[in-house]
Amino acid sequence: MASWNEIKEDVEKNGNVKTVTMEQLRDAQGAAKLGVNVRAEISRSLAGMGLGHVPQELPAYQHEQVRLYKNGTPIGDLINTVLTPGQLNDTKLCEQSGDQQVEYAALVSKIRELVAE
Repeated sequence: MASWNEIKEDVEKNGNVKTVTMEQLRDAQGAAKLGVNVRAEISRSLAGMGLGHVPQELPAYQHEQVRLYKNGTPIGDLINTVLTPGQLNDTKLCEQSGDQQVEYAALVSKIRELVAE
């Protein structure tokens, strides 16, 4: 059974994002069942460690998976941007997507140049 500190360390070692089961979170919480109150406590415990989770409403079934991420990191910011609707976040997502398309187009162009030589 992993402790909260071990779960946080695993998230950090895995690039600040990691998928775990609700069973792991339930066990770290020291609970027997995944009732509404236990799930709320788990969510508060994660937030207290600076971790967010997806889905935002934790599942009640122990074998369901949950993605944990560290808030305030690039991956955490990206996940929060995706999860939080609004024009500002829409703009951020479009800009990030557009940058990748430009990089991809430049890469394809460079490959074409190399192949043509």
